[in-house]
Amino acid sequence: MDAIRALLLPVLQLLGVIAIAIGLVAALVGALVALLRRLSMGRLFSNYPLLVALRILVGFRADRPTLRQRLVPVSAQNFIAMVGTAIGVWALVVVLSVMGGFEADLKGKIVRHSPHVTVIPALDMAAAGGDDREVTALASDLAAIRRATAAEPFIEGDAMVTSPLNMSPGMIIRGVRSGGALEALWLGTSTEAESLAALAHPVLTMSDRELGFAGTEGSGTRSPASRIQTEPSDGEGEDDGAREDGDELEDGDLDAMPAIGGAGEPGRVLPGILLGEELANSLAVGVGEEVVAVVPDGDVGPTGVRPRTRTFRVTGTFMSGMYEHDLKTAYVTVDEAKRLFLLGTPNRIALMLEDIDHLDAVVPTVRDVVQRAGGGEVRTVAQVNRSLFSALLVEKIAMFLVLGLVILVAAFNVFGSLVLITMEKTRDIAVLRSIGATRGGVRGIFLALGGVIGAVGIVAGLVLGLGTCAYIAWAGIPLPAEYYLRELPVAVRPLELLLVTLAAMAAGLLATLYPANAVAARAPSEGLRND
Repeated sequence: MDAIRALLLPVLQLLGVIAIAIGLVAALVGALVALLRRLSMGRLFSNYPLLVALRILVGFRADRPTLRQRLVPVSAQNFIAMVGTAIGVWALVVVLSVMGGFEADLKGKIVRHSPHVTVIPALDMAAAGGDDREVTALASDLAAIRRATAAEPFIEGDAMVTSPLNMSPGMIIRGVRSGGALEALWLGTSTEAESLAALAHPVLTMSDRELGFAGTEGSGTRSPASRIQTEPSDGEGEDDGAREDGDELEDGDLDAMPAIGGAGEPGRVLPGILLGEELANSLAVGVGEEVVAVVPDGDVGPTGVRPRTRTFRVTGTFMSGMYEHDLKTAYVTVDEAKRLFLLGTPNRIALMLEDIDHLDAVVPTVRDVVQRAGGGEVRTVAQVNRSLFSALLVEKIAMFLVLGLVILVAAFNVFGSLVLITMEKTRDIAVLRSIGATRGGVRGIFLALGGVIGAVGIVAGLVLGLGTCAYIAWAGIPLPAEYYLRELPVAVRPLELLLVTLAAMAAGLLATLYPANAVAARAPSEGLRND
């Protein structure tokens, strides 16, 4: 019994939602028809094809009118055509707006955590010990470009990160300057300030045991800044460099700490690394634990090229909201990235723009600046993520076509309704022709009739669609955590509304062409033959 109830409950809920939606559409269409009838009685329309079309549409009479006919003075087939058009437009507006919200959210996350324009300078960066003055000068020239907000060198390379429990191949490690513009833009909103501080000074994440305070009572409750021990002056682990408990640490003392040391050696400081949330979960590591970065094309040994490894201490995690990015990205300081990848200078320059819409206009200027500086490769965020952006566009087009079938069905209802009207109004059309109405005038009457039916459905659909989008944005519909979104996003775009309106209107007008041409081609004598 419980299984049957669990199976039927969603079906009943869906049917209830559909019934409420149809009722809401019907009520709005009825209100618009009543308003249209009132306007037509006020003689606001001087165009006689439109006036006759309104008379045919809202001048519906019945000998014994039902409640529906009194409230909605149109024939059943015309009412169904209006409701069908309204439902199609409503569905298109809501679905395209929700898909636009997902697209905008995803693109926004990509743009916030990736270089808008990536420049790969044509410089010799392989020699260890080289300086980065040329790269810095090129970055300064790029920062002077109009609409650029930041241009800063960084390092990016392929690597693997392993832990005692797992490994994560096929990822990238980025080296950014501590306190730089890229760190603020890429990590400022996705991680904690303490993690960024520990990335520059990984000693802040070391435990008391690693700092040499294992035997001190209560040492686990003190802050790292008040319990740091510098590296022993000799190899015997003496505590000549140890601080007293009450001493405070100055910024210069942090910079004086050793940059790297052996794992687990008291007083030795490992370089820091910032992992994506998903990557940290995959490796089953937390803050203060150690991981090993492996670069495949590493050192050259007696047997050839061998992987190069380097131990890092996890200083924190970041969460960008993109699963792939959080699973395959890690950050270190630019100096540690130089040591890891054996680079003398940064191998990338990231150019960030104030508005991504200006990307196409800025790229030619970037290419000119890079060419004058000695050449290099220029990549945009749209080129790097071309397949993803193309997939989103194809998905939206496919959804538009699928839901457009609802409007197509409504257009067939318009077609059937007008065919019935031509059969019912044969005598009236013949009378109009006999008193001077031209074929073009008769054709215009039926074109206006189909246009009014479509316009009522379109207006009702747009009102309901925009109202639904406003409710989604106001109420905030929660989503499962797997979507990396707290609430259902929605983004209403005027261009999409215009396309939906034009598609619905075009379908309605195309459905009127055959009935309009057929009735206009008849001679007046055919309609009056039996009178």
